[in-house]
Amino acid sequence: MKRRQETEKLTLWLRSPVAIFGAGLSGRAAERLIDDLGGTSVVYDEFNADFPDFTKEAVSLHELIIVSPGFSPEHPWMKRGRLHGCEVIGELDLASLVWKGKVVAVTGTNGKSTLVEFIAHSLRFAGFDARAVGNIGIPFAQSLIRGNRAEAWAVVEVSSFQAETMRYFRADSVLWSNFSEDHLDRHGSMRSYFEAKANLLSVGRPRLTLLGENVAPYFHRFGRALPPEAQVLTGPILNGPEGSIFNLLPQWENFQLAAALFRSWGFDPGILLDTITSFEQSPHRLRLLSRINGVEFWNDSKATNFSAAEAALKHFDRKVIWLGGGKPKGGRIEPFVRRISPCVKKAFLTGDTAEQLGRAFDETRISWQRFDSLENSVRAAFDQAGPDDVVVLSPGFASQKPFKNFSERGRCYERVLSDLEFNLQLTP
Repeated sequence: MKRRQETEKLTLWLRSPVAIFGAGLSGRAAERLIDDLGGTSVVYDEFNADFPDFTKEAVSLHELIIVSPGFSPEHPWMKRGRLHGCEVIGELDLASLVWKGKVVAVTGTNGKSTLVEFIAHSLRFAGFDARAVGNIGIPFAQSLIRGNRAEAWAVVEVSSFQAETMRYFRADSVLWSNFSEDHLDRHGSMRSYFEAKANLLSVGRPRLTLLGENVAPYFHRFGRALPPEAQVLTGPILNGPEGSIFNLLPQWENFQLAAALFRSWGFDPGILLDTITSFEQSPHRLRLLSRINGVEFWNDSKATNFSAAEAALKHFDRKVIWLGGGKPKGGRIEPFVRRISPCVKKAFLTGDTAEQLGRAFDETRISWQRFDSLENSVRAAFDQAGPDDVVVLSPGFASQKPFKNFSERGRCYERVLSDLEFNLQLTP
């Protein structure tokens, strides 16, 4: 009954043009979906002069506002819309109000993109129509344009930015894989970051919630009761084949969550062993790029927080040459450096955090160098590395100019390394 009432609200909201904040992927997908639903929309983007400003006059035109994840709840446009009485929701809320199929929502600090891709891949392997959407880079609303059937599955990656403003998103199952320090520049504290993610459970009303082992203690720490439908993963269910990415942290734990999920649905978890062989992990997650003169070069540009970088560096059986640094996200750098120092032979640092990282490495007596670009740090590592060394790009921080995201950063690393390898082959 409540769900029907909510979808009826959407019909009423579409009587007026819908305001869309942000002209990026999620904003454009929302615009297309609203058009398919018979509505009209106006896109507002404060960083693009081609789009109008959301003025006091503009707000009176709208009943519904769709916000992109980059907009903080305290953004002036958000406040203006709420003060005027507009309904302010995210793109995931909009898509969920329309979606007819099943929903699996996945959140966590590390490895959630791979978990989303793997669950969707395994469902397709089993014969279902399954789409990996959300924060993974494919908006939920965009998937709806491809078709909307009750038999389909949406496996949705949900970031804390998306979860904190949720109001209408619904999920049949929720997986919260892990929790560690991240995005404190946006949320301000670990408690606020936790509460943002926990809103997914409150709003989503899942029938099944699976929590990674390190997530459950934070409920007690922040005075929250575990959801009654929650199950906490406490041990292995199924081991992946030797050499699989799912034998590495955090993916080993994510694989156990996937196995627990399939078992809860009444599926044989063993099917996951069959799907691993055809599963291709997305680029820029910890992977070996090449071996050159006995030196291994690894790309883990997706590691945009401390715990992801720590997990990557602990993977190796020797100290590594670490390519790190970038845009700060609010975490404490000195404890991070103390934790990774036993894994680091030398640090090659870039970005706004380079100097602070370097001072912290001084305290641990680890040699470091600062560079004005990733390209120059890669060239220096290439020149200085010796046989049996391991060079790892696992920044631990968000990307920054000239890179728009971790993918551009990872592609730059791969391009420079490819050029260096090619030039080496030309050397007589």
